[in-house]
Amino acid sequence: MLKNNAFKYVFPIGMLISIFLDGSIFSIFGASLSFHAVPNLSFLWIFLAMFFINDDSIHYEWWAVLAGIIVDAFYMGFLGVYTFIFPLAIYFSKWIYKHLPLNVVSAFLIYFIDITMIFSLALLANRLESLTNMSWSFYLVYVLGPTLAINLVFLIILYIPLQFLFDKLN
Repeated sequence: MLKNNAFKYVFPIGMLISIFLDGSIFSIFGASLSFHAVPNLSFLWIFLAMFFINDDSIHYEWWAVLAGIIVDAFYMGFLGVYTFIFPLAIYFSKWIYKHLPLNVVSAFLIYFIDITMIFSLALLANRLESLTNMSWSFYLVYVLGPTLAINLVFLIILYIPLQFLFDKLN
């Protein structure tokens, strides 16, 4: 599955670090403010690996399933929507990635769509299961807007360093 020896160790370690950073950053930006900015570094890690290492033998969808299971189990307490939404977003990203050039603008646009899709589908699933009664207007203003802002800032900050790292590993 992972051919390169360095990538074989760096990718899973980076994924675990990003999952733990999600929780730490959320504790800073999440509930303490009047809005809910939810970082998604675990998905960003897989997304940028897929973006910079275009290798069909690496099954990023399965890594996204694993990240979804860990995020659901660690932060939600049960297997839930992220187990299904993360791979769906990666699959969508891989499909769109083939039609756009490899640059920061296309990464920004695809990641914008992915984060919107992930959190909107999560809200929809949670509303269907009666786990939340959050209104769509509250969601758009106080959750999706700040979440997009923080995740797109992380994308811009981490784009060049992770491009350098993945190029070195490839």
